[in-house]
Amino acid sequence: MLAEADRAGDMEVAPGHRDMLTATMEALASGLDALDLAAARLAARMRGAGCLAGAASSTVTGLLRDQGRPLAQAKAIVRVAEHLDDYPASVGALEAGEIGFAQLARIVEGCERAAAGRCVQEHPGAEDFREAAEPILLQAARGGADERMLARIGRTLVERVSPRVHEEEDRRAYGAREARFSKNAFGFALQVQGDAASEEIIRTAVEAHAAPPDERTPGQRRFDALVQLCENRLAAEGLEVPVPQEGSDAAAALAAPRVEQGTRRRGAFRPQVSVVVPLEALLGAEGAAPATTDRGRLLPPSAVRALASDSLVRRLVTDPVEGVVDIGRTRRTFPSRIREALVATAGTCQWEEGCSVPARWCQGDHRTEWWEGGTTSVANAQLLCGRHNREKHRARAEAHYRASTRPPNRGRKGIRDGRTGPGRGGNSGDRGGTDPPGRPGPSAHS
Repeated sequence: MLAEADRAGDMEVAPGHRDMLTATMEALASGLDALDLAAARLAARMRGAGCLAGAASSTVTGLLRDQGRPLAQAKAIVRVAEHLDDYPASVGALEAGEIGFAQLARIVEGCERAAAGRCVQEHPGAEDFREAAEPILLQAARGGADERMLARIGRTLVERVSPRVHEEEDRRAYGAREARFSKNAFGFALQVQGDAASEEIIRTAVEAHAAPPDERTPGQRRFDALVQLCENRLAAEGLEVPVPQEGSDAAAALAAPRVEQGTRRRGAFRPQVSVVVPLEALLGAEGAAPATTDRGRLLPPSAVRALASDSLVRRLVTDPVEGVVDIGRTRRTFPSRIREALVATAGTCQWEEGCSVPARWCQGDHRTEWWEGGTTSVANAQLLCGRHNREKHRARAEAHYRASTRPPNRGRKGIRDGRTGPGRGGNSGDRGGTDPPGRPGPSAHS
């Protein structure tokens, strides 16, 4: 093959030779993949036989480096050598020419890192986890995903293979939520912790009120933005805004540069939490990719369903190789006329156990979900505050996982699954609205 490549490089390129040169390059590329795989197999045998004892290089990685291989490539060969028997399907795909060696190395790396962070209660052995994780990356590699895309998918393998664990960790973080004030002689400290979805809401709101960079530190600008956000809330409710003592921290925050209300900074969209979520995740399908915010934060399906209850939803049709191939129009889940009707009749949050949050602070929510065929109508709508909206969808997710693990014909009657009653998505049979149900495409951007 090398001799043929040398001859091809020396010959004059005539119109009829171009296809031959392309074929020669493809053959060389596939030959390099086969060479790397052979090197990995040899490295596995060398390690098992202890061939490096007394050699100039004490490791296979060092030996490959001495022969001119880049460090990253040498590590990839050794990584594959360590797990050749653990990924037979991916090795077979490389031998069949379906994927390249770099993709195989990414599959092994992604699966092994995810296996180290797996839920041991659900997957006691790493072998069980690999069997579930490998097909996800292998399918993406066969579809043309490059190393960077495979690495990105690899970081979500735990959530894809064990979505219930993701929900439980999110529920635990939400249960531990708190905002704690502590005073000192000259001021105060505010410590906040909570779940990922709440972080996105708070960060987005604070950043929307933050002025452009100036002489203040980023932390000072975020503090001043938080003060302005609170001040705006008081003014919007017609409440008196406390006048801080002259020379105090609060006075300095109020005197800091402000973002004028009703204006739009050049080149920026209006403040919003942006989330990309596959349709399969909204429908609760097993193995679906988790939702991702524009900051790269992973959100469990229940959190995304809560955010999507009263948001702008845009359909994005994507292809693993071509990327985004279609962008549908934006639609608002609940138009203002429906919200006005709900506010006029509800008064407060419609959570079934009672809630005093005013209706004007609540979010429009579908009793029967929009992506499950529910209509955007008054009869299928309710108002829920943000906290109870998230709790509703967490309860539905918990019921979904409980039902999926329930033994056949042993289901308990009367289990609340989040589908009945006010605040839990009741009126599931209602289809009387004037708006079509509509469904997002393969992914939705909210």
